[in-house]
Amino acid sequence: MSYQIFLILFLSLGINLIIYVFYRFLISRRLFEYIGKLDSLQNRMNKVASKRRERVYRKISKDIKKYNNVIYFYSMMQSILLLALYIVGMFLVFPMSFQVFLPFAIPVLTVGVSGRFEVVEGPILIYILSFLLFTPLSLRRPKANIN
Repeated sequence: MSYQIFLILFLSLGINLIIYVFYRFLISRRLFEYIGKLDSLQNRMNKVASKRRERVYRKISKDIKKYNNVIYFYSMMQSILLLALYIVGMFLVFPMSFQVFLPFAIPVLTVGVSGRFEVVEGPILIYILSFLLFTPLSLRRPKANIN
């Protein structure tokens, strides 16, 4: 039973590592490039006197919207990939059938079996909880002031 739990944990970790590698090598450079462009536009706005700021903003607002949309697109692409791989992993976990016991009772999640508390649909619950554990690794995004 314990090796099956570790198999589910490693499956979840592997899927999240795939997404992190996808982010690290394909998306992060592009995100940093567009964040740098947004920062340069913001610096341009800050250098202008307050009287001209509205005119300059109207001039560069299309560029700001374009760069923001590109950043949102890459973030959405990363999230959609996470959901797609999560569903694939879920289909791999569905056929697994083994018992998971807890030392205490949880009214909705456990069933008493011969004095022990068995988790209902234990493998699926472990998979969901492992994704909650490993998702911060895969959904890394740069910190930026995107306005």
